[in-house]
Amino acid sequence: MAPTTKKRKSEADVSARPAKQPRRTLDSFFAPQVLAPASSVNDDDRRIVSLNFEQAAILKQVVSEGKNVFFTGSAGTGKSLLLRAIITALKKKHGKLNNAVSVTASTGMAASNIGGMTLHAWGAIAPTPTEINHQVSCIKKCRPALQRWQKTKVLVIDEVSMVDGPLFSRICKLAQMIRKNDRPFGGIQLVVTGDFFQLPPVSKDGSAVFAFESEEWKSCIDHTLTLSQVFRQKDDHFANMLNQLRLGAITPEAVNTFKSLSRPLPPDPAGILPTELFPLRNEVDRANSTRLASLTTSPNVFNSRDSGSAPEDKRKKLLESMMAPQELVLKAGAQVMLIKNIDEQLVNGSVGKILGFYRIADVCGGPGNGVGAKNGTAPVRNVVMGTDGRPVLKEAEGKSGKENVPQAGSSNAVKPKPENGKGKGKEKENQPDVKPKVTKDQGLYPLVEFPALDGSQTEVVLLVRDEFRIEDAQGAVLARRMQVPLILAWAISIHKSQGQTIHRVKVDLGKVFEKGQSYVALSRAASMSGLQVLRFDANKVKAHPKVIEWSKTLETHAPVEKAEPSTSGAGI
Repeated sequence: MAPTTKKRKSEADVSARPAKQPRRTLDSFFAPQVLAPASSVNDDDRRIVSLNFEQAAILKQVVSEGKNVFFTGSAGTGKSLLLRAIITALKKKHGKLNNAVSVTASTGMAASNIGGMTLHAWGAIAPTPTEINHQVSCIKKCRPALQRWQKTKVLVIDEVSMVDGPLFSRICKLAQMIRKNDRPFGGIQLVVTGDFFQLPPVSKDGSAVFAFESEEWKSCIDHTLTLSQVFRQKDDHFANMLNQLRLGAITPEAVNTFKSLSRPLPPDPAGILPTELFPLRNEVDRANSTRLASLTTSPNVFNSRDSGSAPEDKRKKLLESMMAPQELVLKAGAQVMLIKNIDEQLVNGSVGKILGFYRIADVCGGPGNGVGAKNGTAPVRNVVMGTDGRPVLKEAEGKSGKENVPQAGSSNAVKPKPENGKGKGKEKENQPDVKPKVTKDQGLYPLVEFPALDGSQTEVVLLVRDEFRIEDAQGAVLARRMQVPLILAWAISIHKSQGQTIHRVKVDLGKVFEKGQSYVALSRAASMSGLQVLRFDANKVKAHPKVIEWSKTLETHAPVEKAEPSTSGAGI
C-alpha cells in the first residue's frame, strides 16, 4: 500500500477567531468524555477523549467543589491529559474574567507544553530569596504581576516536583500579603500536579527540600491523590516493574529482567534507530552532531522567527526554555522527533526519517492549490509519493470523491483543488467557515516519513513552521517562536524526554547522577520489546527516601461517585 501523506500547515491567520462553542452546563464538566487540548496553540480541531473514573473524579473535585488538589501518578497515567481537561473546564467555568485561571509550571519547557508561563514570571518572584516585605514592594511596582496576584481565582502549577519547600512557602506568604487575605494561599484555589519520584528540586548541596515538606503545603492542599491506571505501557508486568523502580522497592526478578534488556534491539524495517537518552545536554549534542555529519546529503538550516511582548532579556530566557531550537540543521536521512501533536497517530515523541525537502507548492500542486485551514492547522491525507519519488496530489476516486473528504474527527481538514479541475461544484461543502489562507512561504521544508506502530502503513508529512508560545494569565504572548516542529532524534536528554512516549529507546544508566533520572528514562518506553538498557545498576535507581515515606499518605482515588456519561456527546 502506498504511504499516505499529510501536510502540516500552520502559518495561517492566527488572529482568526474559533467558532463559538455552545454553552455548557456545569454538570457536563464531569462527564467521562471531555475535549482534548488542541494539537497546536493555533488549532481549534479537538478530539473527544474519555477520562477514566479516577480522572473524572479529580476533575469534579477541582471544578465543582473548588478544592485545593494535588494529583500525581507514575509515568503514563494521564496526568497531562487530566491537567489540560481541568484547565479547559476551569476556563469555561470562569468565563471572560481576566486572570481568573492562571496556568504556570516550574520550568519554561513545562510551561510551554501547557500554554502557560513559569511560576517565577507569573508572580514576578525573585529567583533568589530576599526579605518578604521587599519582595512585596517589588511586585507592587510590576503592575501586570500585581494584577495577576489580585485577580487570580485558580492557580495551576505543573511539574511541582522541581519547586522546593522554601519557594512554595514564600509564594504562599506573598499571596496572603499582597491579597491581604490570611486564608491558605491568600484564598486562591490551587491545582498542583507532578511526580516527586521524578526529577527533584535543584539544590547546591544535594539536600533537596520538597514542596510537600513545607507547613504551607499541609495547610493549602485539601487532597493529595494518585492516578493508578497506566496507559503508556500496555504490558502489566512491565508497568509493575517500572512502578517498583519508581518506589525504590525493586525485586531481584525485576533486576534480572532489566539486565536482560541489554541486548540490541532488532533492526527497524523503516531504518529508525533507537533514540538514546543521555543525562547531559553536551552528550546529546555530541551524539546528534556525529550522526548528522556522517550523512553525505546537503544541510538545510531553519532559523526560528522569534517575537513577543516580554522585555528582550526575559523573552530570551523564555525562548531558550522552549523545546523548539533557534537554529535547526537538518539533512535528508536524518532521524527526527516530532515535538507537537498532529493527530492521534502522530504525537509529540513520534520518531521518523527525513525523505527530502520540498516546497509547499510541490505537495499541493502549485500556489493555486494550497490547502487552507480554519485557525491554522489541518493535516491533509490527499497526497502520495509518486513513482518518481516525489510527492504528488492524489485525485478523487470514483464519483463519491472519497479520497478528498476531510478525515473523521478533523473538522479543520480542507479539500484541496484537484489538478484536473474536477469536482469544483462540490468543493464548497468542505470549506471551513473562514476563508482559507495559502501560505506565502515558498521555502523548502522537510518531508518526514513516520512508521506506523502497527506496521500497516507509513505516514509521510510535510512539516512547515509551527508556533510555540508562552502567554501570561491574560493571554498576552510573552514569547513566540515560529519553527519547524522537529528536533534531531538519534539522541535526546532525559530532561527533554519527560512526558513523552518513545517506542524504540536505548538508555545507558552508567552516567546517571540524580535520583529519579533512571526512572524517568526507562519509563519513556512503551514496551520492553522497544527498550534497550545498558549498565543497569539497582543501586543507581533508588528513589528518594523522603518521597517514599510521604507517598504512603496519598489517596489512591478520589472518593466521589462515578460520573454519568454526557448525553450531548460534545464533551466540555
